[in-house]
Amino acid sequence: MADFKMMTAALLAATTSLAGAVAAQDFQQDWEGFYAGLHAEASIYDVVVTDLNNSFLSQSPNLSILAGHGGVTGGYNYALQGNLIVGAEIDYTSELRIDEFFSSNSAATTGTQYDLALEGILALKGRAAYVQGNALGFMSVGVASATTSMETYSINTSTAVTACDDSNCARSTEDLLGLTMGVGAEWAFRENWIGRVEFQHYAFESVQAPVRNSADLPFCATGDTDQCTIGYTPSVSSVRFGLSYKF
Repeated sequence: MADFKMMTAALLAATTSLAGAVAAQDFQQDWEGFYAGLHAEASIYDVVVTDLNNSFLSQSPNLSILAGHGGVTGGYNYALQGNLIVGAEIDYTSELRIDEFFSSNSAATTGTQYDLALEGILALKGRAAYVQGNALGFMSVGVASATTSMETYSINTSTAVTACDDSNCARSTEDLLGLTMGVGAEWAFRENWIGRVEFQHYAFESVQAPVRNSADLPFCATGDTDQCTIGYTPSVSSVRFGLSYKF
């Protein structure tokens, strides 16, 4: 109970301090116009892996990591009547990679390696926002493209089979399209200097990678080649903190 009272008191003090800081601001932010900035984020990168033919002798897991990375953002706000704003935004976010080995014996000399990378995410979004003084809340929706490099391959260190090129391997390198949605808030803490916090989610299309052996031939029998693939479906959920300047 004492901890709850202390937390309540701290929350009230923080709220009072923030309200005082807002009240003390001697400017009114003009939100309309171009802006650009940087962002840092913590992202959950998730890849659903399907192995229909069980080519790697185990059920492929769903792979996920929590990683920090960042990027750049730019856009334009257009003020409507009242407190409404619409706009367009483009941003680029840096690489995310899952590098995981799953052993199939106690000595960890054999198993399956997953090397699953989004080498960059480019997103184009529309935004709608509601302004309240020097702060606003917004929602966004748009399209995204990611350059992907996905590999799954068998490892056997006793026979020097340690890379995709000398192993049974499912490899895909291509650009994937997806959708993105976000929600967040911004605050102009100094005139034209704007801080942001938002939640952003990206969902990408699936890609199928054929399984081939070290001679670069289909791994499966002729009748099974249509199912002898590994499927990759990536998605990203991020909490983003940004700083931008409105020109």
